[in-house]
Amino acid sequence: MFEKLGHLIAKRAKVVLALSLIFIAISGTIGTQVFSRFDSGGYSDPGSDSAKVFDYLEDEFNIKDPAVVLTAQTPSGTVDDSLVAEKAARLEAQLRSEASAENVLSYWSAGRNPGFKSTDQSAAYLFVYLKSTDFTEIDKLGGYYQDKYEGDFEGLTIRVAGGAVFANSINGRIQDDLKLAEAISIPLTFILLVLVFGALAASAMPLVIGVTAILGTFLGLYLLTLITDVSVFALNLTTGLGLGLGIDYALLVVNRFREELHKGLGNEDAIVNTLKSAGKTVFYSGLTVVLTLISLTFFPINFLKSMGYAGAIV
Repeated sequence: MFEKLGHLIAKRAKVVLALSLIFIAISGTIGTQVFSRFDSGGYSDPGSDSAKVFDYLEDEFNIKDPAVVLTAQTPSGTVDDSLVAEKAARLEAQLRSEASAENVLSYWSAGRNPGFKSTDQSAAYLFVYLKSTDFTEIDKLGGYYQDKYEGDFEGLTIRVAGGAVFANSINGRIQDDLKLAEAISIPLTFILLVLVFGALAASAMPLVIGVTAILGTFLGLYLLTLITDVSVFALNLTTGLGLGLGIDYALLVVNRFREELHKGLGNEDAIVNTLKSAGKTVFYSGLTVVLTLISLTFFPINFLKSMGYAGAIV
């Protein structure tokens, strides 16, 4: 099988290159859209007793956690002052007018419960319950409420937090950290490869394979988000495993190909011998990794499933 594949690649090199470039272009264009579709939840088993009780309470009694929590702090006086209460009422009214808000409660509108204000009485809570139950949309709304309401409101200092804001911050932080990590690791890896191979083309190939693996996985994960939820933490595994395995496997193949050329073989024979040896090693090694990681998809927790999806696609 590997010998036939080697002959095919050698004889259709331009076609293989063109198809590879098309795949990279499609993966880069469509796959990178997956960043806005990740789910930040998925840490519990939906079939567990606790999850069933939570769903029952939510369906029967409309009990659920507020997605956005705000604190309003006055620079002077207390939250019970009439002027502060009037400002808070206007803020609450503005929150209620949001199309995404299902309900809004606050210290002032919920009977002035002492548990809803700070011990020094300078700050109090407002709770926003969202209509949406879609994790991706809730994440985006968290960023929206934080951007719009964080800061000053008629002299009150507003701070915005809650599950939706937390999830949005996690997504943004992971994406920023991955960009920084790749900006550092890829140039350093390239320099090391140049030192090892002493040739730019041979040094670039492992990086190209690694980046292609990452982009291809992004595309696969994007397609998966169309039918199921995928955790944002799949990103970490995708970049780490994609770059690591891509470079590792490419090093095996490139090094063996260079050895075959040094023996005096032509390109086609060198490609065939490379795939018969290093190619076979990479295939069975990759298959082992796939079978190992795909086992995670059998767990009922979406966080672990997403790791399995990302690892198997890489």
